[in-house]
Amino acid sequence: MTFITSFLILIINQYIALKKGMRALLKNEIIRVYEIYIKLGYCPSFIKENVKQIYESYHKLKGNGMGTSMVNEIYKLPNELKE
Repeated sequence: MTFITSFLILIINQYIALKKGMRALLKNEIIRVYEIYIKLGYCPSFIKENVKQIYESYHKLKGNGMGTSMVNEIYKLPNELKE
């Protein structure tokens, strides 16, 4: 292999690793928010907006359906705690 080919393979492998790592971090954040707000029984609108942005990035990185179902459950929660 030439130097350029080896270098391109290295760059591609690093890109794949970064993509997988970012997807894992985004999924972890979705899970964290899900666990907190499902227990509370509500989720403020500003958190839902943040989750939406996180999910859009997660989905573009080919995140799976588990994240989708969690996000949908978060969206269903009321914005305020009802007493």
